[in-house]
Amino acid sequence: MRVKVFPNAPFLVNTILFWDEETKEAAVVDPGSKEVLEDIEDIVDRENLNVVYVINTHEHPDHTAANAWAKLKFPEAKLIMHPEAKRNLNFWVESEIGLMAGAEYSPAPDRTVNEGDVLKLGNSELRILHTPGHSPGSIVLYSPTDRVAFVGDLIFKGSIGRYDLPMSDFSQLKSSIFKVLKELPQDTVLIPGHGEKTTIGEELRENPFIRGLIR
Repeated sequence: MRVKVFPNAPFLVNTILFWDEETKEAAVVDPGSKEVLEDIEDIVDRENLNVVYVINTHEHPDHTAANAWAKLKFPEAKLIMHPEAKRNLNFWVESEIGLMAGAEYSPAPDRTVNEGDVLKLGNSELRILHTPGHSPGSIVLYSPTDRVAFVGDLIFKGSIGRYDLPMSDFSQLKSSIFKVLKELPQDTVLIPGHGEKTTIGEELRENPFIRGLIR
């Protein structure tokens, strides 16, 4: 699997393009702006990729801002999210955060995914973990073969997701973090919704928030 990360828009959300090099099937995670989708479209054309999924790790507006544009650019791609993300999908659009993110109203998902579901992408499989806490509809996408996980705003390098927003819940966030730390190998590369990539092992050793939760 090849992965490219594009920090973009006012909140520097990580919009992610990843693809299977053999089959050329690709997915876009958390489309943050029309502009980043233009950059992604250039790579899709150059690499002759077929975008089959547009996936939201959760429903906050910086991560869904350009869902509508993504569907226009990649009309054959299925828009995918958790049912709770669908329930609250456009809650944030006209909020202060939504306006700052430049969010537009999102179309409804083509498919929802739950804990334990698997998405196939070429020769890779993406296992879905439901990880509420930062938001009700937060998910992690984990590829056991590639040892990589797209974790949204659950865990950051040296930090964890916010739990002071509407519909956030600290106890759920803590449980979700523990689940990911327990179920994923320590060499798993974590690609968060903001900031630099890291690993499970690095965060267990060095993340002060996680170390505080473990005590």
